[in-house]
Amino acid sequence: MRINIESDELIVASLPKVWANQLGLSGFFSKSKEGILVLTNKKIIFVPKWIFVSPRDRENYFGGNEVKITRMHGYSESELDEDISEQPKSFIIPLESIVNVENVEMRKANFLRITFRLDGRKKVYDFGIAKAVTSYPVRQVLQYLSIDWSPWVRVINAYL
Repeated sequence: MRINIESDELIVASLPKVWANQLGLSGFFSKSKEGILVLTNKKIIFVPKWIFVSPRDRENYFGGNEVKITRMHGYSESELDEDISEQPKSFIIPLESIVNVENVEMRKANFLRITFRLDGRKKVYDFGIAKAVTSYPVRQVLQYLSIDWSPWVRVINAYL
């Protein structure tokens, strides 16, 4: 039985090793998080969770300078539901609340920018893929990949 996602909700695409950054004043007080970005037929979900991805698997998810529309091998809807319950800092963006989705270039790197309204407030998140990461004192991105998010933008816009 699913608690966090609906019974008829299906995973359309999922990406590991994605870093989420909240923009605006509230983003100033929070650190970027590494996790799994999931697009379902009703929501966009980010679960802060570190997982190992081999170099061969990286090609399947974001090879050829483009983010792929694919599902993570072995990652099901029930596992997604469990991860949301286990990770209190997960966030869920209903597709009907999305105002804008775009591919944004900043500091020689491309990001997926999602603008949405939640509880009457406008929020903006940038999602990117890390090229270099530091683990000390806290795991944070040093440099982002310049990768094309257009396939994800097209699929999300198709569901809007």
